[in-house]
Amino acid sequence: MLANLAAIGVRRKDPEQVVVYARKAIHLARELQALRTDFGSLARDARVAELDAEIKALSVN
Repeated sequence: MLANLAAIGVRRKDPEQVVVYARKAIHLARELQALRTDFGSLARDARVAELDAEIKALSVN
């Protein structure tokens, strides 16, 4: 949702909207990265392992 709002700002040529929503999206992405360190034994669950891989891929792309 936040990335979509930033994209709308791009189309509207509204730098304030782009920056505000993109920064919020970046903040959430960082929170997800931090969450990975707390998975612990949950990482053995296939669903959590898949989620972990998806979050990890965010930092690669």
